[in-house]
Amino acid sequence: MKKSLIISLMVAALVCVFCLPVVIAANAPADTITIEVPAGAKATKTPVTFPHKKHVDGGIDCLVCHHKSATPDEAKSCAAEGCHVDASKAAKKEPTGFYSAFHSKKADASCLACHKKEKKAGKAVPVSCKECHPK
Repeated sequence: MKKSLIISLMVAALVCVFCLPVVIAANAPADTITIEVPAGAKATKTPVTFPHKKHVDGGIDCLVCHHKSATPDEAKSCAAEGCHVDASKAAKKEPTGFYSAFHSKKADASCLACHKKEKKAGKAVPVSCKECHPK
């Protein structure tokens, strides 16, 4: 009886050691994400290569940018249905517009607003168009 219990515990431990990292890694976002306009919208600039891991490692709370999510596990792309999907010219200045999600100078969750604040604090962050859209 003791022998089978010990073997069962060892097998369970091995399963945890080898399977748990795979499950955790499956939920982890990519180190780098390409930000593109929502499906069906016409891009006016090149896609942005976003260093996601750099932002996570910098201690930025996921829910600052993914402000509609209750937990980091629920986070979706800004171009996902229900978020900033309107890439029309009319929605450019609207809080729900795709452009303003990244470029609004008033919204705390906007890339540009955050970067301008960080730049004022002396950090080397991109704030010009060409720094994010190199082509």
